[in-house]
Amino acid sequence: MTGRPARTAIYELETAARLSRLTPARVRRYVRVGLVRPSRVEGRTAFFSEAELARLRTIRRLGEDLGLNAAGVEVALRLVDEIRTLRRTLDARADR
Repeated sequence: MTGRPARTAIYELETAARLSRLTPARVRRYVRVGLVRPSRVEGRTAFFSEAELARLRTIRRLGEDLGLNAAGVEVALRLVDEIRTLRRTLDARADR
C-alpha cells in the first residue's frame, strides 16, 4: 500500500453519455434539472465518476424503459436515495 488514495475512473460528459447510452444533450438536461451532479467541473467541462454513471443508467432505465417523466424519475431517485440512507443507518446500528 502506497498511502495514496485509490484512483477512480472519471469521464468527460460525452464519454459518460456514451457509456450510459444517453445523448450528451440528455445528460446536460439531467444536470440542469438536478437529477445528477458531475463530480467535478473544470471550466465548461463536466466530469462524471462511476457512481454518477450508475445514476445516469438508473435515470435512463426509469425514463426510457419504464416510461417515467422527469418528475417521476426525480421522485423515484429520491426514494432510492432515502432507502440507501436508511439501509446504511440500519447497518451501522446492527454493527454496534
